[in-house]
Parts: sequence; C-alpha cells; structure tokens
Amino acid sequence: MAENNSILKLNSVEDVCKYYGATMLHPLVAVINLNSLTKINHLPKQFGAYTIVCTTEKSKQEYPEADEEYFTRLIFYAPGDFSKYTTGSVDNPIGSILTFNKELLNGTLLQNRIDEYPFFNNNCSNIITLHSDEIEMVTRCMRSIDKEIHHPQDKYSSHILAAGIHVLLSICMRYYENQIKKPHNSAINIVTRLNNILDRYTHAPASEDKEIPTVASCASELGLSPNYFGDVVRNTTKISAHTYIHRFIVNEVKRLLEYTNMNIGQIAYQLGFKYPHHLTRIFKKETGMTPYQFRSKKRQK
Repeated sequence: MAENNSILKLNSVEDVCKYYGATMLHPLVAVINLNSLTKINHLPKQFGAYTIVCTTEKSKQEYPEADEEYFTRLIFYAPGDFSKYTTGSVDNPIGSILTFNKELLNGTLLQNRIDEYPFFNNNCSNIITLHSDEIEMVTRCMRSIDKEIHHPQDKYSSHILAAGIHVLLSICMRYYENQIKKPHNSAINIVTRLNNILDRYTHAPASEDKEIPTVASCASELGLSPNYFGDVVRNTTKISAHTYIHRFIVNEVKRLLEYTNMNIGQIAYQLGFKYPHHLTRIFKKETGMTPYQFRSKKRQK
C-alpha cells in the first residue's frame, strides 16, 4: 500500500486484503467477509485491482428514496477508480468484497470483455441496489468463488475463477439493466441511466452521423433540463457532467488503445469525433499523456 497526497493506493489484491485485515489465500483474487470485522475505518483510497463491494447499510439519511430502512448495494471499482467513501467508519459491517487483479483473467474468455461492463466504466456512481432475492444470488456467487480460492491451485484454477467472476458479472448486468428501467428519477438512477446512454454510444457502430454525447443531448434523452441534470451529476459524482462524459469516453479510448490495433484516426471516427486532434486534446487533458504515449506505456508493460 502507498499513500500519495492523503490518498491510500491499494495497488493489488494483497493491499486490499491488508486494508481490511483479511488473509490472502491467492495472489490474484480474494473474497473478503466483512461480517467478521467489528469496524471499518474509511479512508480516501484508489484501487489498483477490480473490486466489487457488497454491503448492507442503514442509510435513510443518504438515500431517502430507499424502500427499506436497511438496504444492500453493489459498488464497482475498476483499476484507477477512487473509493466513493472519503472518511468515517462503519461499526459491525455486513457484506463481502470480491477483488481481483487483471492478470487473473489472462488467457480466459473474460480477458477482453471485462471493460465492456458499464458499471466498470466510471467509478463514482456505479451502484446497484439489491432486493432480498438478488442478494442471495450474489452471495452464492461470492461463496462459490471463495470456495475455489480455498481449493489447491492447479492448471484449471484461473479459468474456473474467471468463469465464476463472469457468472457474477452477468447476474450483476441483469440487475443493472433492471435498475435502469425503474421509473423514479433518484440521483443514483439518473447517473446509472446516463452510464447506459454512454455505454450505448461507445459500442454503437461508426458512422458519419455519429456524434459525441453532450450535457444537453444526455439531459434531453433523460427527459431533464440541462441545469437540473448537471446539478444531479455534480452532486452525485463530485465532478461536472461535462467532465463525467469526457472521462467515460477516455476510458473507452484506453480500452481501444490497449486491446486493438486501431490508430487514433480510426478510434476518433469510431467514437464520432470529426477530427483526431480533438480526441487527442481531451485524452491528454484527462490522462496527461497522448494516446500514442499511453499505448506505448501499456505495451512496454
């Protein structure tokens, strides 16, 4: 674990286990049972591993639209994402955490599909609220993965673990899409629906008519005024809607740079940019690197 400007960096599964005081049984994946802890002291942190947090909380104050006094939610973090929590503590936590390094997926069917899941595309509000039957399904998947972690490692281990994670993510995708269809306009639901709009945009085929999403176009599709939409996104994610949209696009550019041989002109056309230099400018503003520098760095690793 490393600290940088008061941000705790959990760079690996080992770091996540140390943070929560859990025993690491596998170098690339862990399921952490939060029920065994008496308290969690939250610190501002950044994850270097894929992490799925499933917690049950009493938080009517934070989410007054919740139907029950207690409710369970899933929060998804991709490598590089920051924790939603900043400071504070939770006594007698309930839930579990799945965390895995990207290397676990090498050579598996999930390797090049992991970034297609929309709840891993941006970090701040990738939250799914679960009902009782959904909680049971997620818990079963977590237990199945944990059971395989406890099994002696052999040549099948990585594929079985990746398959278990794939099943869990597919189930989460079902719940994610069900949540999008809910009619209410809670803050979480609005950002979730925004993620769905942006996900459809990034995966839509390239064409001359394809356009980059804007605050105005997203607000219109959601049936909201741009000002109200912007306020909701800022209050929920702590960044402007304009920045949120650009970061989502940059994450897709990263994926294409890392997993395809498309040049920046082809990527710009795929995403609806009229000029490649426009995309390069946005990418460099968000990452501090040009697309070429980013690809070179990834390939060196």
